[in-house]
Amino acid sequence: MAYDYSSDNKRLELPNPFRVENTFLFACAAITLLGGLTGLLWARAAIQAHSTRLGVAPLLVGVALLAAGLSFAVIAARRLRFFFGRGRPRSLAPEVAIGASGNSARADFYKATLRQGGLEYPEPQGALNGVLYHAVPRLITAPVVVQELAQRHFFNALSFLVTLLSFVFAWGLFGTGETRPLISIVYFVFGAVVLLRPLVSGSQAQLGTGALIALIVAAVVGPVAASLLGAALPSVRYSVTGQATFLLLCALVAVILILCALHAQLDASPQTERSCEQRTLSMNGPPASLITELDRTLQSEWTEKIPNRRYTRIEPITEGVAGSGRFAGELLEETQPMPMSGTAAVTLDSALRAARHSWLVMLDLYGTLLTLVGVACALVYVRGFDPSRVLQDGWGNTATVGYAAVCLAIAAFCFQSAGAIWGRFNFESELVWVELQGTWQSSRIGTGNQFSSRLQTENDVVRVEAMTLRIWRARVESVVFGKDGQRQVTAMYATSQEAMRLANDLEAFAGRQSVFVAPRAAEEPHRIAALQATESLLGGAAPVRVEALEGATRDAPRAAGAPVARFCTACGTRAGPEAKFCSNCGAALPMA
Repeated sequence: MAYDYSSDNKRLELPNPFRVENTFLFACAAITLLGGLTGLLWARAAIQAHSTRLGVAPLLVGVALLAAGLSFAVIAARRLRFFFGRGRPRSLAPEVAIGASGNSARADFYKATLRQGGLEYPEPQGALNGVLYHAVPRLITAPVVVQELAQRHFFNALSFLVTLLSFVFAWGLFGTGETRPLISIVYFVFGAVVLLRPLVSGSQAQLGTGALIALIVAAVVGPVAASLLGAALPSVRYSVTGQATFLLLCALVAVILILCALHAQLDASPQTERSCEQRTLSMNGPPASLITELDRTLQSEWTEKIPNRRYTRIEPITEGVAGSGRFAGELLEETQPMPMSGTAAVTLDSALRAARHSWLVMLDLYGTLLTLVGVACALVYVRGFDPSRVLQDGWGNTATVGYAAVCLAIAAFCFQSAGAIWGRFNFESELVWVELQGTWQSSRIGTGNQFSSRLQTENDVVRVEAMTLRIWRARVESVVFGKDGQRQVTAMYATSQEAMRLANDLEAFAGRQSVFVAPRAAEEPHRIAALQATESLLGGAAPVRVEALEGATRDAPRAAGAPVARFCTACGTRAGPEAKFCSNCGAALPMA
């Protein structure tokens, strides 16, 4: 199972995708380790019998099989536990740190994707890729990893097919008894070094236009040239025709199985819908406060309470000497990618019934069979090895070594290619992009009559008129091969209701902003009444009733347990909380 921390939802517990392939890898490890131990036991018996020469071959074969078995076991053991925490899969673009502003070219790419409502894929190059995409049109909308693997293995399949046809023509149609052994050696070395070795290392077969021309020339002219040279060529008494044919055929079958597995990864043409809401807003306040409100709104929508991945944050700046100017701000975030609904652990039975996994099982099974054949061939060679007859029999008694090496190399290629496809995961998340653009101007607003009012406030206000607010939103599906692989968006779906709700919330917030400063605390109206009462005593004016001020701020919250100050309406003298008459003039006090 996957590793997740502080999560209440089991959706983050991804099943191990390599469970089925690990079964085949451990089986191959057991087979090769058993073969290696058998070879070592035979070498030990030969050495104890004082026949060191007889023990050399079993010793070398045993060591080679042990190394192969340990390689299989190490690969399976590394993938035995599959940890997939919240930091995975990888983000679509470089993330912006908390409290910082920034952007990236990759973030601009996904903003353009939302704006245009379309997905971009690399255009195939070359003649062979043109043939491939003409034969499989749906490949153009496949994930980039699938496209790259398909291009590589299509080239590999053609390379082995052309080499096999060239070998058949050169050996069968134009070869003679004298030239065929040499032809088979040349093609075996060519297939092992030029074709098979790059495949095992995970790259493409090294067969270019020059090599293709050389194969055609070798198939037609090579045997004749070998006959004419005759004595100049070394005399070859042994032939590796079987090994060369076996190498080309087995490798070709493996590449065809890989192409079938890749074809099963193709889906229907993806959806490319997205939602866009555009509003024209005016607000009394800096537009940066709208970004702050947007942060609060998006935080309330975090998936599984996991913070969004922020790719762009540019706050609108409204500072300057001129007191007016243009501003622009934007925010691009992605919710935590979650596994697609219905993601379940893959078993051997479910893999055989699923179109996407059945060919991968066939490929792993083919690699296991090749491993079994390779170990058997190696043990047969060791059992029948006689160093005293090597010179007489030539390569005849060592032919099985070639078969064993070819089987194990192609088996490693099969498991490596299947593993690159087994680690596929599909995720879903939401992309939210908000743009702010407009002009701002600053002004000073005062409250209260300058001549008659003793309560005056002034406030410097940034006012925004006809600001453009755009909200782009989409639910995106993405795919990743391997937990640390690059993630790619494969489909987009519109989320119109969510985009409209977010636009309404921001528009309502902008409308609630005020330019006036007014007392809000519960104690402020009572203090103002006390000050005015004192002024009335000193100036002889009629005192201000505190009820009038209390009515103006009746909605203001009052501190719990705080006593309410009382004043005489006749003379303005402060009275106790429980007094009924004024201590100065004796007038009746209003009830609290």
